[in-house]
Amino acid sequence: MFEIRNKKQVAIALIGDSKVGKTTIVKLLDKDAKGRGTTYQLEAENISFTIWELRTSSFEPQMLGVFSTSFLNKSPKFNRYVIVVSDSSKEDVYKIKYSVKFLRRAFPNTRLAIIANKQDLEERFSSRRVERVTKLPTLELSAIDQTQRGRLLNFISYLIESDTGL
Repeated sequence: MFEIRNKKQVAIALIGDSKVGKTTIVKLLDKDAKGRGTTYQLEAENISFTIWELRTSSFEPQMLGVFSTSFLNKSPKFNRYVIVVSDSSKEDVYKIKYSVKFLRRAFPNTRLAIIANKQDLEERFSSRRVERVTKLPTLELSAIDQTQRGRLLNFISYLIESDTGL
């Protein structure tokens, strides 16, 4: 298990279609999380989170452009992460694959990762398959399962501690 050695302030943008589990992931981190709109402040372990949530279909450039400007202006320069939340379906994973180049332009100097959510469903890609297709670090998760909280924190800790500073 990765541990955060010093208290960290982290900004995370959760991006994905409707019903892929973005809010469920926030609630997995802190079941009492209260947000203003789609922005949440919460504490877990040795991490102080600001989480932005963006629902987007097909990663519309105009919507992502406005969101990325706000995210980049309001978050600290270091410890910024964009986590794309997928429902792990073939269609969604390939849509993400073709959006990675645009995401990198929209969020410069920001680490990208994927949460392959809804792993409890039959017709889903495993995290290994998602990682092979997208070439991004991927966590396999079923966010409705409260026992998965430790795995989620471990993944975020891994992203933080392995971040070489883009």
